[in-house]
Amino acid sequence: MTKIVMISGSRSIKDISAGLPSINRIMELKFSVIVGDAGGVDKLVQEYLRRSNYLNVKIYFALWGETGKPRNTTGYETVGIAGSYVNRDIAMCSVCDYGLALWDGNSRGTKENIDRTQSKIKIIRIGN
Repeated sequence: MTKIVMISGSRSIKDISAGLPSINRIMELKFSVIVGDAGGVDKLVQEYLRRSNYLNVKIYFALWGETGKPRNTTGYETVGIAGSYVNRDIAMCSVCDYGLALWDGNSRGTKENIDRTQSKIKIIRIGN
């Protein structure tokens, strides 16, 4: 069975180069990747995976009462989750086997994902 890695991170981050060795390793291991649809890390990771021709990716987005639409998907399969971004993040954390967080040290949402995934996540602190 293929392992699932959730990649999450701060919207403020504009450069994911510190995380690329880990992302490259995820691709080498042929893990499934799940990532959100926000700007910042989510979008940058999707773009990097697309440029790398890595297709085993799903983008999670919040349905916001059935009216939500995915943003920043770069053509990947999407999964709509009922509720808000918090609900989306909870769903991603519940299905992943591992996590990778690219964190600015301030983002509350990324910190909550780190706390939800506890010992199964690698944290790369970027900036600050």
